[in-house]
Amino acid sequence: MSVNGAKVTEGSATILFSDPDEVFYNPVQQFNRDLSTTAIRAWAESRNQKAVAKAKHRQEIIEAREKKDENKVNSNQENSSPSGSEATAVPAEYSENNTKKKADEGNNVGFSVLEALSATGLRAIRYARELPDVKKILANDLLARAVEAIDANVKRNDVAHIVIPNKGDANSVMHSFKNQYDVIDLDPYGTAAPFLDAAVQSVADNGLLCITCTDSAVLAGNAYPEKCFSNYGGTSLRSDFCHEQAIRHLLYAIATAAAKYGRAIKPLLSLSIDFYFRVFVQVEAKPALVKNLHSQSALIYHCSGCGSYSIQRMGKTVPGRIPGSTKYTNATGPTISANCEHCGFVHHLGGPVWGGPLHDAEFIGRMRKIAENLDEETYGTKRRILGMLAVAAEELLDIPFYFIISQTASVLRAQSPPQNTFVSALLNAGYRVSGSHAKSNAIKTDAPWAYIWDVMRAWVQDHPVNYNNIKPNSAGSMILKKECTSKVDFTLQPGAEFSSKKAGYTRYQMNPTENWGPKAKAGKRKISETDVQTKSIDKVILSNLKLLFFVANILVNCIVDS
Repeated sequence: MSVNGAKVTEGSATILFSDPDEVFYNPVQQFNRDLSTTAIRAWAESRNQKAVAKAKHRQEIIEAREKKDENKVNSNQENSSPSGSEATAVPAEYSENNTKKKADEGNNVGFSVLEALSATGLRAIRYARELPDVKKILANDLLARAVEAIDANVKRNDVAHIVIPNKGDANSVMHSFKNQYDVIDLDPYGTAAPFLDAAVQSVADNGLLCITCTDSAVLAGNAYPEKCFSNYGGTSLRSDFCHEQAIRHLLYAIATAAAKYGRAIKPLLSLSIDFYFRVFVQVEAKPALVKNLHSQSALIYHCSGCGSYSIQRMGKTVPGRIPGSTKYTNATGPTISANCEHCGFVHHLGGPVWGGPLHDAEFIGRMRKIAENLDEETYGTKRRILGMLAVAAEELLDIPFYFIISQTASVLRAQSPPQNTFVSALLNAGYRVSGSHAKSNAIKTDAPWAYIWDVMRAWVQDHPVNYNNIKPNSAGSMILKKECTSKVDFTLQPGAEFSSKKAGYTRYQMNPTENWGPKAKAGKRKISETDVQTKSIDKVILSNLKLLFFVANILVNCIVDS
């Protein structure tokens, strides 16, 4: 990517705009756009393969029916006159043409894209130039100057036959085209919550939603639990796993919005990236699958002392009386007592959130194959894409949330054990373990918290703590008072080091630029810079006036003395 004044080259697109402050563009989000292009390609490949398989299956049925009719005709021929047989025979030429037509239908599956908040049009232009089989892209924005920039950039990049600039309210556009767009991309400034209801209706069956949220303070913090609840339908918590919780809040909001219209979601890839969250979700018009949302939704009990947590499913499924059927019923709970069993502190309640898988393993595998063949000059963030996908592929899909080893050790005021040592203790006890893409040194495991604290007690026995640093009745004090009830084996296991780390991928990105982040809205940067300049000038004037006043006082005193 290169930036020269108001000229930006990213991927295979080059855009120009008269004033960089008039239209929103954030160069840090190149990773978002590179990743999105790769994800849509993976989705389109999968969709095409399914369409071909469906067309092939349909053709096999047609051919079987035609063969049955042909046998019937031949049978009738033996019992009828030649003239009658000529009238009922199926021409072979017609059958061959029909077969070829059906095969062509399966192989030529294009798709349409709606970028509802397009700004400069860079993303839409890149999709047009880099995505095979894309038929139409509607690049929409509410600002007239943005649409003008989109129109100019579309013509400059020779994609006017694919990209259609449009001025309109994003929700109005989506409501006007229900069940029509195969891919809808939402990358707003802040929350995507106001657009979710329209998006789940506008996307086609088995279509793809690509959604970004940058309101991390609401989704991943605890300062605005009421705002998180009003936007996403769940309460946020202050926790080590806040970034995954944020993803699950967003997925829950999408799932509940879709469920109202008999649509179910399937998260294909859900990531916490830098200062924002990006999810790729397939939407299926299957009311039967919507029933699963009850058991896929969960509450979180989070200890205010030691940080342990427990998941409470809001529903459960059991086998029905009829073989192969499912009964949906209420869950039993709570899963914990009023006070934490480990430290005695009270629990905080969070959620509800999405309790199902964050990713689809097959989809990630397809994305990784595509990413390996990307041109690094066009996709400047290729190594990071491979690294992020490698870590996501390792994650335990059936285990919500993670904990940070160093934070767990800090509760006891203990030295933090090396990750490989800690993971080996869990593996030696027969538990499953993985890392998390959301945080380095994070652990996802099916081990209960009772065993996790036993591992830390065993570690402290070999690496004693200074009890003077532990306050009486603190969470750490209460945990260390209890005896270790499990046999803990710290013998290093070969699988303790995660494969993504061994491969040397760029797994966790360092800050790419100084003062980086989501940036201000289009048009506001100029205002804010002007305000800063004005304030600076005012300070200089005030300082000079004070100096003049001081000099004047000295002169007056000198005259009086003389």
